[in-house]
Amino acid sequence: MAEEFYSLVTDYGAEKQLKCLQEGTPFDVYQIALGDGNGRYYEPTTDQTKLVKEVWRGLIDKCEWADDRFYCITTVPADVGGFTVREAGVFDDEGHLIVISKFPETYKQTPDSGTVKQLTIRIELLLSNKELAELVINPNMQMVTKEELDKITEDIDATYQKIEEKGKANGYAPIGENGLIPLEFIPEISTKSILTPFCLNSCKLDTRGNPDLLSSETVKVLKYTSSHLGVFYTALGTVLEKDTVVYSDTELSQELNTIVAINKETKHISFGEIETLSEFEDEPQHYSGSLTGDFYVKETLAVGVECYSDVEFLNRIGVVTYLNLTKICISEDETYTENGEITTHIYITAHAPFTYTTASSQTHNVEEDLIIDVVDLCPEASQTKNFNLFVSFEDEEYSLTALSNQIFTQMLEPEDYNPNDIWFKILEPLASYIYLLNMWQETNLVPVGVFTLEGE
Repeated sequence: MAEEFYSLVTDYGAEKQLKCLQEGTPFDVYQIALGDGNGRYYEPTTDQTKLVKEVWRGLIDKCEWADDRFYCITTVPADVGGFTVREAGVFDDEGHLIVISKFPETYKQTPDSGTVKQLTIRIELLLSNKELAELVINPNMQMVTKEELDKITEDIDATYQKIEEKGKANGYAPIGENGLIPLEFIPEISTKSILTPFCLNSCKLDTRGNPDLLSSETVKVLKYTSSHLGVFYTALGTVLEKDTVVYSDTELSQELNTIVAINKETKHISFGEIETLSEFEDEPQHYSGSLTGDFYVKETLAVGVECYSDVEFLNRIGVVTYLNLTKICISEDETYTENGEITTHIYITAHAPFTYTTASSQTHNVEEDLIIDVVDLCPEASQTKNFNLFVSFEDEEYSLTALSNQIFTQMLEPEDYNPNDIWFKILEPLASYIYLLNMWQETNLVPVGVFTLEGE
C-alpha cells in the first residue's frame, strides 16, 4: 500500500456529493493544495479535513474527462518552488477538503535553480455517480490554462500589432471611442505633418465608416415688438408663455429677457426675473425683494399694483407682474404685437473634433463645432447651386467659408478658371491659391465637404 498512489473522497466530500445529487445543486470545486507530508509518505484517510503539511495552494484551472475519469487541474507557477509534493487535496469554495490524494513524490525547483518550469497537477475527482459531473462547477471561471493562454497570445500576435511598432512602416492604429484615430497614434516628423496635405484627415464616422462631419438645420425666426422692451425674436413656432426666453437678434444668440406673464387675448406681456419676496411686519406697505431691494406700495400688494423705491412714492420702479406668496416680479405690464416678419437661417455645422492639414503641411486639430449661415447664398426660385465648404485658421480662430467654385489639383496653373476658384499646386513646395482680384493669392483654405442649395 505504501508504494501505491491514489485519491480518496473525504467524509465531507461524500456527504456533499449525496446532497448535490438529491437536490440538484452545484457541486463546486475551487482550489488544489499541495503538501510534503511533513517529510514522508502517509496513508490518507477519509476523515481528514486538511493536509498534513500544506506548502502551496492555487485555484483550479479547469476540470476535464480523460479515459472515463474526471480530473481537476491546476498549474504551479514557475516562480514558485523549493518543496517536494507527496500529498494533494481538492477544496470547495468554502475551504472544505473534498478529495485527499497520496501523490507521487515530485520536487518543484526553486526559481533560482536554472531549470525553472511550471508544474501541472492533475487530481482525479472520484464521483459516486456520473450524473454528478453535470453538477460540477468551477467558481474560478475567469482563469485559463497555460495552453489556452499560449493560444490567446498567439492569436493576439497574429492579429494585432505591438504598441512599440505604432507609427512605423506598415503600422496601423486603433479607432477611439469617438470613431477617430487617437492623436498619439499619428506619427509626425519635425519639418511638416505626415498627414495628407490640403485634406480633411480625421473626423467622426457614420455606421458605414464614411465621414460624418457636416449637418444642416433650417431655422425660421419671428419678429415681435413690445411697448417697453422693444423688438424681440423667437424661433418660428415658439409658444409664448411663462419662462419663455426671447432674443435681441435673429440668430437667437443674445438672450434679451424672460416672459413672466402673458395674456394672448389682451396682447399684454411682462418680462423680468422672479425674485424672493420678504415683508416688514410693522410696516404693511414696506417690502423687500432679493433683486430689487426695498420697495413700497400705496395699497395692498397684488398683481398690477405700482411699486416705488421710496416711502414718499416719488420714484416708480414698475408694477407687480407676478406674485406668489414668497415670490414676486416687478417689471412693466406692456403690450406686444406680432410683426409677421420671418427671417430664415440655414446653418451648416462642422462637428468637432476633426483634423485637417493645409497645403503647406500644417496640421490643425479643431476642438469645437464650427457653424456657418448660408441662407444668403441661396439661388433664385427653382434653381440649384453646388458649393464647396472650406475651413481656415485666421487670427487664432477657425471658421468656415462656402464657395461656389472649382478646385484644381495639378502641377501647372489652370487655364480655364474663375474668381474664387482654388488651385492646389502638387509640386514641391506644395501650396494652395485662390483666384481673387485678377490674380492667384496664397490661401490656407482646406476643403472639408460639399453641399447643395435649392431656391424656393
